[in-house]
Amino acid sequence: MRCTVRTFSDNGPYFPPTVMQYQASCLKDILFHARLAMEDNEDCIAVFHDDHCTGVWEDDSEPEPDGEGGWFMPRGNYVLRRPGGRSARTFQMITEKMK
Repeated sequence: MRCTVRTFSDNGPYFPPTVMQYQASCLKDILFHARLAMEDNEDCIAVFHDDHCTGVWEDDSEPEPDGEGGWFMPRGNYVLRRPGGRSARTFQMITEKMK
């Protein structure tokens, strides 16, 4: 089993995006790296098997008003996207930026 877990963070307009890659030899490693990435609030987390993406978790959070005239950005609302899902074009765009 040759799997990698790749993460993507946008880092805003002033810094370049960050793409990290972690090797996984079993399901336990995949879950470990995906969980750490979710705790670190990464924008996207993808699982690749032999350079073919099998699934992507994308942070789908939206800003909410904080009650003082500003905005609060909650984190951790991950949506799983698959290659044959409803939004195949979105899936393709996400996997392209993670390569």
